[in-house]
Amino acid sequence: MSPRDHAAGYDPATVAASPPEISVVVPVYGNSATLAELVERLDKTLAPVGSFEYVFVVDGSPDDSLAVLLELRKTRPHLRVLELSTNYGQHAALSAGWEVVRGRVVLILDADLQQAPEDLPPFVEAWRAGHDFVSGWRAKRKDPLARRIGSFCLNQLVRTVTHVPLKDWGCPMAAIDRRIIDLVPYAGEQRRFLKPLVAKLSRNWHELCIQGHPREGESAYSMLALIGLALDFVVSFSRRPFARLAGAGLALSLLSALGAAVYLGLRLFGALSPEPRIQVLLGFGALFGPQVVMLGMLGEYIHRTYRMIQGQPFFEVRREYGGETATEG
Repeated sequence: MSPRDHAAGYDPATVAASPPEISVVVPVYGNSATLAELVERLDKTLAPVGSFEYVFVVDGSPDDSLAVLLELRKTRPHLRVLELSTNYGQHAALSAGWEVVRGRVVLILDADLQQAPEDLPPFVEAWRAGHDFVSGWRAKRKDPLARRIGSFCLNQLVRTVTHVPLKDWGCPMAAIDRRIIDLVPYAGEQRRFLKPLVAKLSRNWHELCIQGHPREGESAYSMLALIGLALDFVVSFSRRPFARLAGAGLALSLLSALGAAVYLGLRLFGALSPEPRIQVLLGFGALFGPQVVMLGMLGEYIHRTYRMIQGQPFFEVRREYGGETATEG
């Protein structure tokens, strides 16, 4: 066994036979420049914490990330690599990694070093203390102002839909208990939004403050991408927005009817002179209220149909490197 093996905290003879306590899942897209440093820092950070494995998921990355990881694998039997057949997105990559992990707790973080691997041990300790979902919270963001505004709006939307008051839904760093990981494959289209799904399945969540760092490279989420993500979240994750839309339309219709009754009563008793502006407002309410109700009901119907017909694969694994076998997909 080499000095590196001792420092990394694993025994090559038992890495396949003994399931580790900790699994680290990292989605990879265009991160070849940071992978070697990330793996080195993970080795040093987790060595005193417990037994561990890494699952790096190469999500159709256009650079040489796969080659870098395969080179790193030569001295690290605890490093496993999944190669997806094309780019499916961050949540699909995480789902692919979660389906092959062996640990009792799964740690996730991005490969761009915007979150420090050195922040992971407190997440493990919080999990050991009984929390089944431990989420990171970046108190000081290092992103541009427009990105922070978009993230703030998306955070508010997710809080409203899930009723879970996390401060930072966009933080990629988290620790998740194996019980929740095992339930995720049965969640259908909700897997497109893993953190809200995990929070929904959690019995005892916790949030830890971490230090944000400048991003290496450009973010995949522009303002337009965040808007698209918000719309997709509304359609895919919950029917509550459609129910609220129908409720708002019904309330508008009832208020218009009540206002019209009061207005007509006052006119009949001569207590109010003709007021065109009030008539126009009541007319608009009577016209658009039922339309909003119908729009909400239509959205509800489409949402249920959408959930029923989704049958395409969420991701496809081309090849797995490491683990007990190497498999072609």
